[in-house]
Amino acid sequence: MFLKKLNHPDSTSTLVYKNEIPFHCPPKDEKTWNMHPKVFLSFSEEGKSKCPYCGANYQLDK
Repeated sequence: MFLKKLNHPDSTSTLVYKNEIPFHCPPKDEKTWNMHPKVFLSFSEEGKSKCPYCGANYQLDK
């Protein structure tokens, strides 16, 4: 699995590598893969995305 958690007290993000695009939440290897419907995410110009279902934050690796 290519996901890496970035820990910060205020906002935790999951690092997404470019070879994982197209990317969806929840990720297929996540323990909670069936916690909500799969939604494909797009990333902002800053490389950020947020899941509309669970609020998980994702950061695209540069």
